[in-house]
Amino acid sequence: MAYIKEGLHDYTGAMYYLHLFYTKEPSRSVLRKMEELAQAHRLQGYEYNDLQFFKTQFSKHYMRILELMLLAAVVTATVMFFRWRKGHRFSKTFQVSYTLYLLFILYYINFLNLGDAGIITKNHVAIMSAPSAGGSWLATATEGHKVPIRGEQDIWYEIEWKGEKAFIRKSNLLELP
Repeated sequence: MAYIKEGLHDYTGAMYYLHLFYTKEPSRSVLRKMEELAQAHRLQGYEYNDLQFFKTQFSKHYMRILELMLLAAVVTATVMFFRWRKGHRFSKTFQVSYTLYLLFILYYINFLNLGDAGIITKNHVAIMSAPSAGGSWLATATEGHKVPIRGEQDIWYEIEWKGEKAFIRKSNLLELP
């Protein structure tokens, strides 16, 4: 699909499909293609580094890591139960460590977020300093730029634009999975 979109000169769509493919099958060749397209069309936000590669690998293996952590917690709880039935007492250090481990699993499931991003889908999009039409204008963006999403408020996404906190209408941004 990315090849077809590129052939139709729909670089926003091409970047979207390349991103989808990259999240499923991370490879350096896909990154090179995305960077090549971004440079050819002067798009921002497609600079990849080792941290981005780590985040992709991590999100790809998120469920497997979670399964292993839960398996370790269940096995430990089972062993603890049988040892407790035999009269074994556990040290405070072990109890605190196991509780912290369970809290980390809770955090991992509910709160761990490696960051969301989106692609600007329209030309001449206003980037505002506040989530309203009355906010001051920061820039006008063209389609295809990739921006990190920091939050949302009503019909606005809070984004980072050139290192600053900014806002863009939700209808002008395609959120990446």
